[in-house]
Amino acid sequence: MKLLLTGDSIITRSENHTIPELNFQLQKMLACDIQNTAISGINSGGLALSLPNLVFNQPKCDYLIILVGTNDLATHKQVSLHQFENNLELIASSIIWLYYPEKVIFITPPAVDENKQRVRNNNLVMEYGNIVKKVAREYRFSVIDLASKMLAEENFPQIFNGKKNDGLHFGVNGYKLLANLIVKKLNQISN
Repeated sequence: MKLLLTGDSIITRSENHTIPELNFQLQKMLACDIQNTAISGINSGGLALSLPNLVFNQPKCDYLIILVGTNDLATHKQVSLHQFENNLELIASSIIWLYYPEKVIFITPPAVDENKQRVRNNNLVMEYGNIVKKVAREYRFSVIDLASKMLAEENFPQIFNGKKNDGLHFGVNGYKLLANLIVKKLNQISN
């Protein structure tokens, strides 16, 4: 199986390895080749403009997995909900010629530990996540509601215990959770 992962720092960060932590965790669970073209700090507008490099010029994969919105909702550089939705529509309508809807998975922005994170809060996370889910429904893409799954975790703050420890970026526990959710979704899609 070939996966193309793209989006922001949540997808591309390395915690303990020379490859992105998400790649490492997924490869422990799946026999897969992974292309990871995510860029730290990118927002939905940047992703839309960068699709030629991040998606179209990459080898075709079995599944395209996108997580974006984390930087759009940050209060110090916030993209309006309306513009965020427009950007997601542009992304969705641009990729659908290359990836059939059942081969695309959108992931909502992650929840944050509000005790540590100063420029994001979970109300905003849910608002932006609802837009991701809405656009995914319109295009019949699969969706992973990452924020809700994180908030349901018994040891929610431990998700963020890692190198950054900033209430946003994950430690290993967060990447294990995300990898498990992706594998579960891939199994649902392929059955």
